[in-house]
Amino acid sequence: MSATYTYTVSHTQVVLYLTDKILCSLGNIIRDSGLSMSTFVSLRADYERGMKTWLGSGHFEKVILEIFSPQTGQLIKRWDLELQSDAAGNLDFWFNPAEIKYHLLKAGKVPSNCRYAVIVVTKAGRPDVPGWSSCSLRDAAHLRQFSLGTTIAAGATGARTHYWT
Repeated sequence: MSATYTYTVSHTQVVLYLTDKILCSLGNIIRDSGLSMSTFVSLRADYERGMKTWLGSGHFEKVILEIFSPQTGQLIKRWDLELQSDAAGNLDFWFNPAEIKYHLLKAGKVPSNCRYAVIVVTKAGRPDVPGWSSCSLRDAAHLRQFSLGTTIAAGATGARTHYWT
């Protein structure tokens, strides 16, 4: 006689896993692009608090990493991790940082004097989180978009990754 096992994924587990893997991906992109990690490290707790809150409340849509020129403010590169759902719940728990690393190599490093901003796009009615405020996105019309597909998955939710260069 064989045993049958059931594993139930809680909403809290999905939120924690997605938050951790999204932040890991952002940190890897910043580091592997040749940028200083100091701002990311100093604000990581704020990033984590915002993402956990909005993933938990269902208001999170995507996180955007804008890499821009400090002199002109012009966007140099952009990375998006956009939430998606699989109604069948077949995504399981997995993470593919190698796919992002491969595309980082294709996209190339940015000048080390570039700056970056982490922006979370949320649905209307989201709860306020200390340390976060409204902002505008930089114009990406002069860049070309590339899609990697799903790079993070947790239960029936995952994150598709896109970049502009």
